Amino acid sequence: SDPRQYICQFDPHPSAGLNFTDMRPGGTPGRSFHSESTDPEQSKPMPDTSFHNLSPHAKDLAEQSLSWSEPYWDPESALLLSSKPGEGVSNPRSIVRNSVWLAVGFLLRNGKGDTDRAVRTLHAIIDAQIDEPGVPYHGTYYRWIGEPNPPGMDAVMWRDFDPNWRQFIGLGLATTIEEYEHRLPADLIERIDRSLELAVIGEPPNRCPPRYTNIALMKAALNVWVGKRLNRSDMVEYGETFGREIYDLFRQTDAYAEYNSPTYYGTNFYALGFWRRYLDGSPLHEWGAYMEAELWRDTAAYYHAGLRNLCGPFSRSYGMDMTRYTALVTLAFWMAFGKDITPFPAQDRSLTTRQGIDHEFVYGPCMAIYDSNAPDDVLESFRTFIGPRRREKQIMTEPDRVATTWMQDDYMLGAESTGGYVFQSYQFHPVTAHWLCENGEVGWLRLKHIGSIDARADEGRVTIAAPTSKNISAREGDSTTFTFEFYAPRLTEGDITADTWRLNGMSVSVKTDLSDVHVQKEKSVVSATYTSTLDTASFELTFRKQ
Repeated sequence: SDPRQYICQFDPHPSAGLNFTDMRPGGTPGRSFHSESTDPEQSKPMPDTSFHNLSPHAKDLAEQSLSWSEPYWDPESALLLSSKPGEGVSNPRSIVRNSVWLAVGFLLRNGKGDTDRAVRTLHAIIDAQIDEPGVPYHGTYYRWIGEPNPPGMDAVMWRDFDPNWRQFIGLGLATTIEEYEHRLPADLIERIDRSLELAVIGEPPNRCPPRYTNIALMKAALNVWVGKRLNRSDMVEYGETFGREIYDLFRQTDAYAEYNSPTYYGTNFYALGFWRRYLDGSPLHEWGAYMEAELWRDTAAYYHAGLRNLCGPFSRSYGMDMTRYTALVTLAFWMAFGKDITPFPAQDRSLTTRQGIDHEFVYGPCMAIYDSNAPDDVLESFRTFIGPRRREKQIMTEPDRVATTWMQDDYMLGAESTGGYVFQSYQFHPVTAHWLCENGEVGWLRLKHIGSIDARADEGRVTIAAPTSKNISAREGDSTTFTFEFYAPRLTEGDITADTWRLNGMSVSVKTDLSDVHVQKEKSVVSATYTSTLDTASFELTFRKQ
């Protein structure tokens, strides 16, 4: 994913950065830091967590995740493959990031040959790290084996490399040290220490502002943990200062800027679990406990147990129905409440269209070790729908972002007013709806739009107003177009007209000052794109359940 457009205007004055340097003589690997620590926490016995130590729900998640993931493990590369044998894909890629969670899974299970498999995988991951000081991708990892080397200072993030692999892989490597150091060979431990140091050193200090929530939470954790591990007080100080900025920003509204994101909330729970389990003694531990509890409460407020989905609006989302794609937040639900009441896709769905179980499921063992700390007062929201309600939530104050929702038994609506902020990614869904179709499936709609927008949800209605201009644009489009996407069983292009959407179980009347609409169907999704020649565009959508 490419969040660069999403975060570029959120933080005009990002956190003051600190340029870390490699303090090893010559910057070469081989010096072991783990035996030199004077911190008594570093000499505590390793917990050696196994399936038997996990809570029942966490154990179930870890076992099922590992069972699903292991067939993708390639004995030759010791990494996960993008597709497993028999799926008809020629030359599948050996993927690097998600392999770290599978290595954790092998160590957690600790069956015959598992430690050896994990050791080989960890070596292969570290082999894929880029050690090129002075370039923006220093310390990150290749996305797959055989990926072209980025072109020096001309490299473009998310096109030529992914900078976030430092944080994702870093927490996984740190977990292997925390839990299983005594089972790992000395040369691998030294390589992990060196790899983690490079990941912290290579991170440009101001690349990730505190508002880039999921990466920021991992970055703060990694700086503090690695700093303590390597006796680097500068890293610890920076990580705790940065963590305080994340926490202070959150406390303004008890919300993250990367708001209501079904995938990235899962990463948030992953990072906050790390804060809780491994950063005792750091102020991040206390701050994380508060944020984790409030994140649970806010997530519960959006969850509709009858429709088995989160209500929108979504700041960043890949899918719309969590029973059909692997929304990472559902792994947190699974740990907290059990699979039976967790929305999760069936095993037999396609893996090529972001539907079904995908490689995000490999997070399972790592998240299971951290487990869940969901407050008792959220459980009922995940068991049963707690009644019709309208909710209005201040997301941020600068800009003035507000989310509104309407939820009742058989449908729910979500909308966001961005306060003038210009969203520049179709991951942002400022208007959403979910409803129960005639055959019991969940239908949905979402709006894709580039630019600022004032959208608000009330009982049975969503209103939209937005400035339009071809000058407000991104690689995916410009602000003159409003694309509504719909899914419902047996939906056809003929069900969608400029002023009426007949959606199998839901009818929507459309009042708008835009008359130019283009309707098309691709696979199971129908889209209607309205184009504006005016300075502003407005819609009034009236929903009637059928």
